[in-house]
Amino acid sequence: MFRLLSITILLILPLQSIASISYVVRLAVYKNADSLQQELNKLSPALKKTIEVQKRGDDNVACSMQTEDKKSLQKLLPSYKKVFPDAFISAYQETETAPTKREIPSTKTEKSLPRLMQKTDTVTYSRKISNPTKKDIPFYDRIKQKTLYLCAYGEEEWSPNVLIHVAFFDKEVIYTPIMGDALPKREKYTVDDNKLYISQKGLFDSEIYSTLESVTEHYYLISTWVGKSKINTIRYYFDLDNAEEYVTSLK
Repeated sequence: MFRLLSITILLILPLQSIASISYVVRLAVYKNADSLQQELNKLSPALKKTIEVQKRGDDNVACSMQTEDKKSLQKLLPSYKKVFPDAFISAYQETETAPTKREIPSTKTEKSLPRLMQKTDTVTYSRKISNPTKKDIPFYDRIKQKTLYLCAYGEEEWSPNVLIHVAFFDKEVIYTPIMGDALPKREKYTVDDNKLYISQKGLFDSEIYSTLESVTEHYYLISTWVGKSKINTIRYYFDLDNAEEYVTSLK
């Protein structure tokens, strides 16, 4: 019965074949471009050369240059985290629209970043969940610009259990597997009447959605539905250490 939890992976994470996977480090999302520039200036000149700033609506998104060399990003990640503690590695599929692939430069020559349009407001997003047990918070506000860790059983008795880094942005969600048999993917999402809808290859199905069942200090309990039938209920942890401990305890 517990193996039904794996169905969630098929519903909200439909697996796709991937010819090639590339990676970026997502650093931060700022409303105010000058504030972001000030934080980027705290990085070493060589490290700043690896950063790109993308404009998405009113947001300024800072991320590393895209590369297929995940090991290089893993080596750089601790340095990024000294300034951007919520930085994380995200995977992209080659068939999806993504920044142009480039090698991570190794030169130590400083390269100034382009000046961005100044905003009058200053909003810095923290990807960590704070005060989760606070009441009367809409579902969308609980997950927007947040990072969660999906924990589930493997698809079969012999399959490894699944742990997935889930990064929500304004309208996009990125899944990066940490443990288990799952592939990275990126989809759109929307929340309507406190129901979370995840697209499948860019298309939404009104019959497949998720609801927030309960909230604890350490995780959200989220159920997946097909029509009026509840398929399963899964924990989405706020902290990676707690998520890893829970996944390894699953039998």
